Amino acid sequence: MFKKLALASALALAVVSTQSYAADAAPAAKTQAPATIAVVNLRLIMAELPQAKEVGDALQKEFGPRADEIKRIQDQGAKLEADLQKAQGDKAVEIQRKLASLKADFDLKSQALQEDSQKKQREAESKIGKLVQSAIDRIAKERGIDLVIRGESVVFASDAVDISRDVIEKASKLKLKSEVKKEAAKSAK
Repeated sequence: MFKKLALASALALAVVSTQSYAADAAPAAKTQAPATIAVVNLRLIMAELPQAKEVGDALQKEFGPRADEIKRIQDQGAKLEADLQKAQGDKAVEIQRKLASLKADFDLKSQALQEDSQKKQREAESKIGKLVQSAIDRIAKERGIDLVIRGESVVFASDAVDISRDVIEKASKLKLKSEVKKEAAKSAK
């Protein structure tokens, strides 16, 4: 019985304390200005940002020749497979060996291309991401925005809170760290 009485007293005290705290906090909450929220569409920004297009072009220039070489190897393999269908005896064995060698070369080169291009793309995306984040930070500070949300996760947002175009404009004026451009240009040579 004593335990139930003590538990009831503690519960009543907690409820009264919470109500008292809420009443004290209410006037403070009313004096704060409402939070300003903005939305950005990163896909749009990355698609239209000039620096992202430049880096994409540089990566294409750097890795395009290697991709073309892999395509040529694929074409050679298809031709050899067609020849193998018609070949017999020693000629068939010779073509099978060439195919095996070509496949090994293809696998090695395509894996190397994939790894290298993914690494460079991640580096470039990181640098462009920092540039975009810097533009978002500057716009938020200039306009007194308290919270910026990615538009992909928002169910509805009016055009008035979408700052994507402003981010593109601001980020376009910022300099992308030249290392990305230099590395891509150097690799292309």
